[in-house]
Amino acid sequence: MIEILIPSNPNFNYAECKKLFEDNQNLLEDFFNFDTVIKNTFFYSFFVGGKHIGCIYYYEINGRLYVNAVAYRKTHLINMECFKTSLTWWNCDIYARTHHKTAIYTILKCGFKKIGENLYKYRRL
Repeated sequence: MIEILIPSNPNFNYAECKKLFEDNQNLLEDFFNFDTVIKNTFFYSFFVGGKHIGCIYYYEINGRLYVNAVAYRKTHLINMECFKTSLTWWNCDIYARTHHKTAIYTILKCGFKKIGENLYKYRRL
């Protein structure tokens, strides 16, 4: 069973999320620090069987909703399930910027289409 925590939850794992984010920050296309991300995005931390597997966050820039994520290695399949679940929470198109091959593979498998250099779009019908 997937458990999802948000920053306002008293059990939110701030230190663990921050470490995961900072360890992977060089792979992210946005250049925000962790505290800026926590304060200015819709941030979700995912657990399966009590084990932290990753974080997904959504944010708006110029009227577009973007998504980004960080995850632990060797959790690809469950993270894809979490990512697909999070896509259902929105009723608008979602954009992603990435140059990271694993991220590109994941978003393409989840229905995103390439629309520019390092830019992908998930079209909500």
